Amino acid sequence: KEREHKSMPDFATEFVKGYVFWAKIVGKPVLNYEKDGREWTVDFVPDTTDFLKKHGLLDRLKEAKEPISGDFLRLKKPELDSKGEANDPITIEDKDGKPWDGSLIGNGSRVAVKLTIADWGRGKKKSIWVKAIRVLDHVEFHKDEFAGMDDEDTPKAKTKAKAKPLAELDEDLDDEVPF
Repeated sequence: KEREHKSMPDFATEFVKGYVFWAKIVGKPVLNYEKDGREWTVDFVPDTTDFLKKHGLLDRLKEAKEPISGDFLRLKKPELDSKGEANDPITIEDKDGKPWDGSLIGNGSRVAVKLTIADWGRGKKKSIWVKAIRVLDHVEFHKDEFAGMDDEDTPKAKTKAKAKPLAELDEDLDDEVPF
């Protein structure tokens, strides 16, 4: 049966295991990147990308970067929905299925996630968000009290190098090729 008009999105649920990093999912949501709202957010390294391929979402993977151990999804859930009403927070539970104790979740914690994927229709970008997380192997969160220090116990410089104009860079360039 062919649909004439798609008025409601199609929702799919996927359960995937993997590891989380920068999990800002416990407690109150944090200010979003645009600083115009609040959201829960987590970087998730899935054990498999088959579910992304199945839903045409492989382009959502971001390249691994320190300390994240593999290509990852940045999963977000806004505090408010499009109508300005409060979204339910992400459900978090321990490995036994009991409600999470509220402790922060450290980088590299092993989890199973319940994802919701929404297909909004032809020509519209699909959405993916985390509905629930089960923490299978908890890595305790430790705030790095010495962030900003290098190996020589001196504060790291927080300066930006000024870019040289291309003409200056060309002056030192010996591009003569001896044949």
